[in-house]
Order: sequence, then structure tokens, then C-alpha cells
Amino acid sequence: MQDSDPNAQLIDAFVVPTDTGSAVLIDADYGRLDAVAGPFQIALYSRLPLSMGELAVMRARVEADLFAHAVRTATEGRRWVLALLMGLLELGTVGVLLAFLFLNREPVHAVVAWAAPLGFLPGVLHAWRAVARRRAGASARATLEVGELLPTIAVGRDGESLARLRDLWRNINQPNEPRDLMRLERVARTRVRWPEAARFYRALAAAPDAATPPGRLVWLRALARRRGSAPQPLTHLEARSQ
Repeated sequence: MQDSDPNAQLIDAFVVPTDTGSAVLIDADYGRLDAVAGPFQIALYSRLPLSMGELAVMRARVEADLFAHAVRTATEGRRWVLALLMGLLELGTVGVLLAFLFLNREPVHAVVAWAAPLGFLPGVLHAWRAVARRRAGASARATLEVGELLPTIAVGRDGESLARLRDLWRNINQPNEPRDLMRLERVARTRVRWPEAARFYRALAAAPDAATPPGRLVWLRALARRRGSAPQPLTHLEARSQ
């Protein structure tokens, strides 16, 4: 591990406590990363040492999540101008239809007046989504074309992130307090004010239990979350205490 590349866009990773030991939480909004601005690099915040194998698995998981997100998002907003024109045309058609029904009022027209907007609503929503997601789609296409995740993992230096992680561990390591996932979620949400970690613990608590083989590196799982329409990958790398 080394200091971050000055030209790199950092993807923060945090070694956080779990009910069985610790885990690596990678909180990244891949839709906001711009491959044109420079390469990507993982910045690790940890009070526990990770082995070279664990670092390699973590990097591979992040790279897989990053490019999987790019593949899913690459087609969004590609033809946003055409979608916008079609949406405006449908809105204009609805306006003309409603004006005609208002000027030629009949009892049966009341039913048509309620049904017409619902019939045109899917096209309008499609146009709105295409316009809203045009930048995310362009960023995803850039990631597929020129995106690069640096092979080295940097040491996290952001003071706020370090303080947040330190506060989480300090609140968890209290004597005579159980370390269950729901308590971890409550601490992250109310004491540390870390909503990403709270969502992470809720997702872990909702995940079905599975038999795991012995060893420090137990299992690797990608958990997808959405903020609006943009996927929020949270990669979970479980590391049991020895």
C-alpha cells in the first residue's frame, strides 16, 4: 500500500466491524466516476491489517462491480434528444386532446379525460429518465472505453472518513455490549451518522445465512443498492477474527 496517485479518482473502502469479526465495505457511486478525468484507485481505511490475498480479492471485486455497472448503464440516455422530443410531442397531444374534450363537453368525455393522461404517462416518464440519466450513461460508456483501476491500493488519508471509522469502532467496542448486526446498524445510523454503513448492516442482517468454510477469508458478496435510479454497489469481504 502507498499514497494515492494525485491524478486518480478514489474509491473509498472501510474495514468495519461485523458480528463475526470485520468486513471491508466499499461505498462507491460508480455513476459519478468519470473515466476521462483519470484512473480509479481504491483508498483503504483500516485499523486492521489485510493480507495481500485479501487486498487482491477486494480489488478484483471492485473492478468487477465497476465494469458491471458500466455495462448496465451504458445504454441509458444515449438518445435523450429523441426521447425528449417524443415526450414533448406526447405532452402536446395530451394537451390538445384535453382542450378538445373541454370545448366539446359530454358526460362520456369525463372518462376519456381521466384515461388519456395515464395512456401517455409511460412515454413521458421514459423521456424524463433518458434526460435525467444522460450523464450517467455517458460516464458508463467512457468507463468501458478508457476506464482503468490502478493495481495499487492507497492508504486512506481523508480526515472525516478516518474519524467516522474510528468513532464506529469505538462505539462498538464497549464492554458487555453484544455485537449483533442490528445494534451495528443502530450505532452507525444514530451515533456515527454514517448512512452508508447503516444500509450495509441492514443488508447483511437481511441476507440469508449460509454455511461457510473455515479460514480467515470466508466469503465475498456484492450487495446492490439504489439511490434514485443509480446502482450503489456495496462490496462485502468478510474476514473473521483469528
